[in-house]
Amino acid sequence: MSVEGCTELVAGDLRWNLQPGRTYTIGRAADADVRLDHPEVSRTHATMTFEAPGGWIVRDAGSLNGLHTDGRRVPHIRLDATTAVRVGSSPDAPRLSLEDAQHPAPSPATVTIARRGSGVAVTIGRDHANTIVVDDLLVSRSHVRATPHADGFWIEDLDSLNGTYVNGTPIRSELLTPGDLLTVGHHEFRIVGDELVMTEADTRVSLRAEGLGYRLPTGKVLLADVGFDLPASGLLAVIGPSGAGKSTLLGALTASRPATSGTVTFDGRDLYANYAELRDRIGVVPQDDVVHPQLTVRQALEYASLLRFPSDLDTSARRARIAEVVGELGLRAHTDTRIDRLSGGQRKRTSVAMELLTQPSLLFLDEPTSGLDPGLDKSVMTTLRDLAHDGRTVVVVTHSVANLDLCDRVLLLAPGGHVAFYGRPEHVRPYFDGADYPDIFSAVAADPLDHADRFARHRTDTRPAAHAQHESSPLSAGPRRRQSAIRQAVTLGRRHLTVLAADRSYALFIALLPLVLAALVAAVPGKAGFGMPAAPDLSEAAELLVVLMVGAAFMGMASSCRDLVGERPIYRRERAVGLSPHAYLLAKLAVFGLLAAVQSALLVGLVFLVKPPPDTGVVIGAGWLEIYAAVVLTAFASASLGMVISSVVSTTDQVMPLLVVAIMAQLVVCGGLIPVVGRAGLEQLAWVAPSRWGYAAGAATVDLLGHPGVDHDDLWRHEAGVWTADIGALALIALIGALVTAWRVGRIRR
Repeated sequence: MSVEGCTELVAGDLRWNLQPGRTYTIGRAADADVRLDHPEVSRTHATMTFEAPGGWIVRDAGSLNGLHTDGRRVPHIRLDATTAVRVGSSPDAPRLSLEDAQHPAPSPATVTIARRGSGVAVTIGRDHANTIVVDDLLVSRSHVRATPHADGFWIEDLDSLNGTYVNGTPIRSELLTPGDLLTVGHHEFRIVGDELVMTEADTRVSLRAEGLGYRLPTGKVLLADVGFDLPASGLLAVIGPSGAGKSTLLGALTASRPATSGTVTFDGRDLYANYAELRDRIGVVPQDDVVHPQLTVRQALEYASLLRFPSDLDTSARRARIAEVVGELGLRAHTDTRIDRLSGGQRKRTSVAMELLTQPSLLFLDEPTSGLDPGLDKSVMTTLRDLAHDGRTVVVVTHSVANLDLCDRVLLLAPGGHVAFYGRPEHVRPYFDGADYPDIFSAVAADPLDHADRFARHRTDTRPAAHAQHESSPLSAGPRRRQSAIRQAVTLGRRHLTVLAADRSYALFIALLPLVLAALVAAVPGKAGFGMPAAPDLSEAAELLVVLMVGAAFMGMASSCRDLVGERPIYRRERAVGLSPHAYLLAKLAVFGLLAAVQSALLVGLVFLVKPPPDTGVVIGAGWLEIYAAVVLTAFASASLGMVISSVVSTTDQVMPLLVVAIMAQLVVCGGLIPVVGRAGLEQLAWVAPSRWGYAAGAATVDLLGHPGVDHDDLWRHEAGVWTADIGALALIALIGALVTAWRVGRIRR
């Protein structure tokens, strides 16, 4: 503990008493005032001085590995009772913090930006050409302009990518008056007197829930009057038996599933009312891993940074942030390792790293230790403890109780969403008369209302002051514009291709499928190919077109039918942080279109090596090119329908039966195997089958009606208008499939 007139500096088990009025040296040298024996600590690493009114200031003294806090390197930092700094960059580097300081933590430092009487406008942004330069990765190069006004400052958003907010509402231009709050990235600006001042960015925020309730339209209650007050930089564990409402509470706290009554306050501000602004300061790690297992850690973070940071951010700055996060979470040795080859704890830390890229103040995790052995469980919880020490407020929903001692607070929910306990972890078992956790869970599950009533009588300072129940505020969340939809689509398309190339078994399947189909086409007997057969032989072209077009339909559907459902957790999280569903769909269509073009070229090329192509075409002139166009569009339209299947099903296990039925239906209704013209029901079903129109386009090209033994079908006529209509129908099916998929993915929310 600190002695009179001193402040106690702590680094693990080491402690030093600091006296205001002198400067202390920090380093590895034997004569350093604060000696830290660690390989990342320089001989003279930093200095520490008490400066009124700022408090204790630690300054880098030109060290090699720097000072780090909140996952970033800083030239200096103010220490108080809730702030820590790493002397070095690795997770095991010494962490300095103050304990029981006599000098209270000062209010956040402010910097004067502009004065009303000056008449001079100032610009704020990340670029050094601005009047005020803000080192914040969520701030655009030129973000906002502030012009003095008689009643305050006129604020103009300079087409920033993450938006400018006044009192939590996104604005294009707005008058900022005394009492208003202007937010740019992580920085806040207010009017003090005649000055516009910037508050020093601080990631330490408190979280308060008051009277949270969630009632279904049927009347069933999932949360009942949940309240707690979590201090800044705290680690809260939410535990309880199954059906206690833990996931519902997480949804209410993150605003992904807002409570129907009560409030959530983020550092004193209503989360729901200010969600448009505050959502960038919230990180969520779902129970399902939200990373593609085929990618390496570096690739996953690279693509995540491209999607989450403004498009005008320099590549060097973006990659420097990735390196900081990787170092903070101890993943430096695994950056080039595929995610599916990492341990469970390392995979979870990779998911956490995705969220830490944007330096969130609040971090929520849903069952991060589920399925992990006790050692990995402790490793993950220790990582969360370190994140809280470094200034973040962390909430973890967990079934594991082995490492609750690492937490600052524990919230125990009983079935029905009732609070059975809230307090320090060391007080849980004494409150329940020393019972073990399995017995505690059984007891609260057996009589949740009794335990909720008992704790309601017991709780005093653990509960926020009671207020009248009220309905929660509606969310106010305007659209994000970190990048254009085209830029997002390009990034997603690149990532999709990288995933396909990394998945060797799938890539091999994609490559071999046209070869197998070409072999089947080559097995059709005859030598005429797509030309006119010698009388009285039957048409060989009719049989070739059946195998070719049904094979194209299979190629298209097989490539897309498992894709959307397989990465739904990833899409849901990326949608919550600003992904455009239109960009997502555009990227998928582009990749599947490219696959259809390449696979069709390989299939048709191999077929024409063994089967003579048609002599002429009906529109283009080159019969082989018209056949290729029909095959490509059949594959692409089928891929579009495959995406519809993938967007409708809830699990990948449901895909295969639907794929088999869809391909068999296309075989039956293509028109080359069984006549469909004039057959009620069957002909109408054929209208939505790509193989029907692809076969018809091929039949028009080869003039199939002129071949012996072929039934009449108006869609097969050797006329330019007929061929164009057949191709147009394929394009229409592809468009309808894309629109239905867009509607489905647009309904998937956070």
